[in-house]
Amino acid sequence: MNIPRVKIYSLLVLLLLFTPNVIASAETDFNQGVKFFRSGDYAAAVVKFKSASEQGLNNVSLYYNLASSYYKLNRFEASKKYFKKVSLFENLKDLADYNLGLIALKQNNKDQARLYFSSVSQSGTDQKLVKLATKKLSSLGKKSKPLQVYLSANVGYSDNVDSTPDDVAAGISDTYYDVFLSVESSISGQRKDGWLVGASLFSLDYTDNDNYDESQLSFGVKKEQKLSGWDSAVIVNLEKNTLASEDYLSTLKLEFKARKSLSKSTKLYFRYRYEDIGSEDLIYDYLEGSRQRGRVEYRAYNTENIKQIYYELELNSRGYLESTDDAYDYSATRHTLRGKYTKLLNKKWRLNGDLSYRFSSFPVSDTLDRQDDRWKLAVSADYRINKTFKWVSKLQFVNNVSTVDRYNYDNVVFNVGLTKLY
Repeated sequence: MNIPRVKIYSLLVLLLLFTPNVIASAETDFNQGVKFFRSGDYAAAVVKFKSASEQGLNNVSLYYNLASSYYKLNRFEASKKYFKKVSLFENLKDLADYNLGLIALKQNNKDQARLYFSSVSQSGTDQKLVKLATKKLSSLGKKSKPLQVYLSANVGYSDNVDSTPDDVAAGISDTYYDVFLSVESSISGQRKDGWLVGASLFSLDYTDNDNYDESQLSFGVKKEQKLSGWDSAVIVNLEKNTLASEDYLSTLKLEFKARKSLSKSTKLYFRYRYEDIGSEDLIYDYLEGSRQRGRVEYRAYNTENIKQIYYELELNSRGYLESTDDAYDYSATRHTLRGKYTKLLNKKWRLNGDLSYRFSSFPVSDTLDRQDDRWKLAVSADYRINKTFKWVSKLQFVNNVSTVDRYNYDNVVFNVGLTKLY
């Protein structure tokens, strides 16, 4: 009858002997973790903090130190887990929410970041954290709208609508108007890190020469995301074109775009587009085929001006049209170099200068040996009525010099219009 009591007493004695040692070991690991954290060895700090936790040390100090160590290691999901545990302690909720907002920014979830920073800004008791959270909210700006609508409308004049060759007595000149409307909506995730669908409509109508009227209807899907430090987007578009109100071309476009900040005032842009072009009428079958375009662009910004320069390579694999009088190959290889300078006169006015040079080389055949040099110069002015509404005007001159005389032409275009972003 006394044997079980002896065993119980023995276990109690062992427990009393070893428990202080266990607690001491856990605290030792915790203190070593703090030392590793302060020295910048965050991986070693995590090991020690986890060891302390496994030995039974679980308190708010351990949670906070684990959260901070994981944050330094860019292990944001693990950091978030422990900061949420810290937020359960009322006196540390502001600190935890502020850090959760920082994690949301690192994960490019601006809407979630706004929620955490707003909580601290509106109901926080630590004035230092309140100021920091308010500053973060200001830098984030307004919440992005799930639906975005863009509209532009112009009236203009072209002195050579059909690119009449220089040796012809007179080209066709005409006035025109054009309208462009696009609608884009977020269907999953955030606008800059999610899925979007969109549609656009463009219409160009000449006053007298209906044979040159154009329209374009487009539908597409876009996926935007962060990719190794780049803001990237993959876009799939299906486009339908008409010419003179008749079916013309249909095009499937696959596009990849990316941009990266090189510094606070400079950015690098990259774009690649593949187009599969089909005709909607037998008479345009010679236009069928594919087109590829690759572009690299550099931009520099400051308070007085914006400078842009890009190079684009275009490759075509398309048809060939030959008649008794003409021969034209549509499989041109083109190189374009373009520079644009924008002068910021004040908050309302901007002046723009835009110069580009394009060299086109066409496959040589028995009937055609063609190379083109095209220069395009444009000057324009913008007046910003407000942040989403502006008045624009542009004067553009195009000069195309070709080894084949019938492709030598000049064209001057002038237009004025309005743009609005909803």
